Amino acid sequence: MSDVEAQTQTSYSTLPTPPKGLPIVQNLFTRLHKADLAYCHWKSNEHLGAAVEGLTDLDVLVDQRRASDLQRILAESGFRRFAAPPLRAYPAVEDYLGFDDGTGHLVHLHLHYQLTLGQRHLKGYRVPWEHQVLARRILDPQYGIYVADPATELVLLLVRAALKQRIRDRLRLRSKRRLKGAVADFHREFAWLRERVDDNAVCETAHGFLGSIADEPLRRLLDDQAISNRLTDFSAAVRPALRRYRTYGPLAAPLRAWLRELQWAADAVNRRYLHRPVPLRRISPRGGTVIVLLGSDGSGKSSLAKTLVSWLGVKLDVMPIYFGSGDGPSSFYRLPLRLAHRLLSPVIGNGKKSRSVDDNGLDHQRLWMRVRSSLRAAALIPWALTLSLEKRGKLRRMTRARNRGMIVVCDRFAQADIPGFNDGPLLAHWRRSRWRICRALAVWEAKPYADAKLDPPDLVIKLNVTPEVALGRRPEMSLEEIRRRVQAVQSFRFQEPARVVEIGTDVPLDEVALAAKRLVWDEI
Repeated sequence: MSDVEAQTQTSYSTLPTPPKGLPIVQNLFTRLHKADLAYCHWKSNEHLGAAVEGLTDLDVLVDQRRASDLQRILAESGFRRFAAPPLRAYPAVEDYLGFDDGTGHLVHLHLHYQLTLGQRHLKGYRVPWEHQVLARRILDPQYGIYVADPATELVLLLVRAALKQRIRDRLRLRSKRRLKGAVADFHREFAWLRERVDDNAVCETAHGFLGSIADEPLRRLLDDQAISNRLTDFSAAVRPALRRYRTYGPLAAPLRAWLRELQWAADAVNRRYLHRPVPLRRISPRGGTVIVLLGSDGSGKSSLAKTLVSWLGVKLDVMPIYFGSGDGPSSFYRLPLRLAHRLLSPVIGNGKKSRSVDDNGLDHQRLWMRVRSSLRAAALIPWALTLSLEKRGKLRRMTRARNRGMIVVCDRFAQADIPGFNDGPLLAHWRRSRWRICRALAVWEAKPYADAKLDPPDLVIKLNVTPEVALGRRPEMSLEEIRRRVQAVQSFRFQEPARVVEIGTDVPLDEVALAAKRLVWDEI
C-alpha cells in the first residue's frame, strides 16, 4: 500500500453521502471508493454540480501507483480512452469519455496522474505536489465526492493563474472593461474559495509548496480587494521558485505554445468550413468509425446527422459527409450545374404547355415533350459524371478520416442496388448501349458506387418512417413517391462486417436521437 493510500484509506460503508450526479458518474466514484483508490477532484469545484451532471469536465487527480486498478475501474464503469494528437497531448493527462444511457450526455473525464500546469496551449510545468493534495483531500458533503481542500485548491488556483499569465492576460486583468471568459472564471472561483477558507491556512499551505518567497506577496494579494493589481506581483515573485519545474526551455516553450495555438485555430476553421480528414482534437485509439444514416425523405436523417455531429464534435474529431445530390453540401465543380438546373427547371422540368394543333396538323405539345426529353437526356450526362467524380472524392475523404481514427457521419450513401434512383448510378442503362463511348462512360460513372459496396461502413442506421408521417413532413411529395423511397431504403444490403440497425422515426426527434446515440456509442 502506498503512503498516499495509507493516509487516505477509508471504509466505503462509512461514507456519509453516496456519490451524486449522472448514473455513470455515480458508478465510477462508487467503484473508486470501494477500491479505496486515492483520488480527488482537484480544481473548479465551484461548479462541481455541473461536472457530475456531465455539463462540464471532471478533473480528477489519482494516485499513479494504482494505475492498473484504475484502468480496470474505468473499463467497468463504461469509460473509454480517447487520444489527443501529439501536439495537443499533455504528459500525465489522459482523456476518457463516458456515455450516460438515460440522457445521452457524454461525460468528459480529465484524468491527471501528475499536476501539469501552465499557460493555455502549453501546460509547461509539472509541480510535484500530488502527494500533499491527495493527503489533504476532503469529502464534499453535497455530492459525496472527494475534492481538494479549499486552502490547497486556492493556492493551486493562484499558481495556475501565475503560470498562465502572458502580456495579453495582464492587460485583460488590468482592464476596466467587463470581465469575460477565463478572467471572469478566475475571479468567480477566487471569491467562492475565499468564502470557505481562512487566510492563515492559505498562507501556510503556500509556504509548504513554495517556501517563504510567496509569503509576503500572497498576504498582500489576500488583503487587497483589487486582486488584479496584486496577481501580477504574486506571479513575479513565485515564477523563479517554479522555474525548476519547467518542462520546456525558454525557446522551446513559446514555439510550442504558438504551434499549439495555431493548431487550435486550424481545428476551429476546419470544423466550421473545410471538413478535411485531419484529426486535431481527439481520436479513438481503437480506430475510426464510419456511420451511415439512410432514410426516405421525411425520415429526419439530415436532422439526425447534424445532431450526431454536434454531439460528438464537442469532444472528438468528426467528419460529416453528405452523399446525396440535393441541397446538401456539394463540390465546387457541381455548383454551376446546380445553378443551371435551377434556371432551366421551368423549361425542362415539370413545365407543361397546352395541347394545340396548327393548320398543318402539327401537334405542338408532342413536339415540345420530345424537345424537353432530349434536353433532359443531354443534361443528365454531365450531371451523372460530376456526381460520380464528387462521390469519388467523398469516399476518399471518408476512408482517410476513418484510417486516421476519426468518426465519419454520412448523410445517405452511394449504392448500386437500384440504378438511377436514390443515390445510385444514373447511366447504368448505357452499359448495354451499342455505342462504345456510352458503355465507357457508364463504366467510369459506376466505379465509386461499386467501390462503396466493397468497403462497407461500420454502422448503418436505417430510419423507418411510415409514408403517411413522411408525407406530413414533406407535403410537396406524392404518397406514391414516398412509398417507393421507403421500400428502396429497406431493400438496401451491406456486406459484413457492416452492422445494420433499424430505428422507427414516427416518434419525436429527441427519442430518435437518443436511440441513435446508444448505437453509435456501442460502435465507437
